[in-house]
Amino acid sequence: MGNDDILNKKIQPKARKAAAHHSSASEHFRGSFPLFVNRFQEGFELRQHDHDFVELVYVMSGEGYHYVGDSMERTFKGCLYVLPVGTSHIFRPSGASGKTKLVVYNLCIRPAFIGELRSWLGDYGAGGKLWSVFEGAPGSHIRLVDHSMRLGRVFEQLHQEFEERKPGYEASMLSVLLQLTVQIARQLETERKAEGGSGAGPGAGRRRSEMSAILGHIDEHLTEPLTLERLAEKAGMSLRHFIRKFRQWTGMGFSDYLQRKRIDLACRLLLETDDKIDHIAKSTGYRDLAHFRQVFRKWMGVSPSQYRRGGELPK
Repeated sequence: MGNDDILNKKIQPKARKAAAHHSSASEHFRGSFPLFVNRFQEGFELRQHDHDFVELVYVMSGEGYHYVGDSMERTFKGCLYVLPVGTSHIFRPSGASGKTKLVVYNLCIRPAFIGELRSWLGDYGAGGKLWSVFEGAPGSHIRLVDHSMRLGRVFEQLHQEFEERKPGYEASMLSVLLQLTVQIARQLETERKAEGGSGAGPGAGRRRSEMSAILGHIDEHLTEPLTLERLAEKAGMSLRHFIRKFRQWTGMGFSDYLQRKRIDLACRLLLETDDKIDHIAKSTGYRDLAHFRQVFRKWMGVSPSQYRRGGELPK
């Protein structure tokens, strides 16, 4: 990170935050069938969006970043996300060069169907706990890591059934959904027990809440001078401990995290506004235009002008 990022004493104006796009069920579902599945290569074209349906996303290959609300985390193959109705999110690949393609499966479920499942199978769903996997509050989400990639085969089966539409594909998909739900619920229960057994207790939850507050503070003051020392002090941690916890929480160092957040904001402004590039640089915390161009090319593989034109993005 350059001196312009940390030592700049002049507070830059905050950039405008684009509203999340609302993705409706009519864009995806076929008739009354309650499931939709696709395989998608994530890029930079889509805006952050929320849904009026439940979405399960499984990362099949590649790596990148997942933005949920105002938070960001690294994502990689084997990551599974359960996104309730009303949770806004977007995936971004590691860069625009296409060297590491971020490919995901999206499984969308009509929320009314989850209610029907609870009604039909309530007595056989661990006292209703099974279906709570899909009933998080808007803005929340569940993240699991499937190290064995076992669930990847489940999503492949769902996608194949949905695309080929052979006789009885609906019943086949519903049966696979039930198996997937049980596997997710079991893994969540295993992880909860592991956390409790390791002495994590309420203290671990408090520390997660504190780090969430720090990430929220970074997002609120993204265009302002930010230092590790000040953030560690705000978190009530030693600098060394804060650096270690920050990397554990985000999967990257502070400098990379801050640059990534700023450059992603710059990408959105380049695509969604007509602002001049020097104004976008200042609006995202870079006083020096040359430094902004350098950092942008490092992360995106192209210049800001090329990215805005879109057609010159490397394949």
